[in-house]
Amino acid sequence: MKSDRKEMAITIANDPTAYKLCTVCGAIVDKEAHTCPDCYAYRFDDNANAVTNAAMDLAIKEPTAVSHLDLAPEE
Repeated sequence: MKSDRKEMAITIANDPTAYKLCTVCGAIVDKEAHTCPDCYAYRFDDNANAVTNAAMDLAIKEPTAVSHLDLAPEE
């Protein structure tokens, strides 16, 4: 089952220090990730304001890219 974007955004905005932002594709990933699961880049912005702003964008914008989660088979 695919996750709701607004719920994901709220979770991220409530604890932005647990995440970082891929500077190549804009994906929000877990702080412990070494590479972006969407584009395989390894450059990140861990600034809490940048992560929170990206999460707020996630909540209101329509998806514009295909993520690795979109390709996963539904259970």
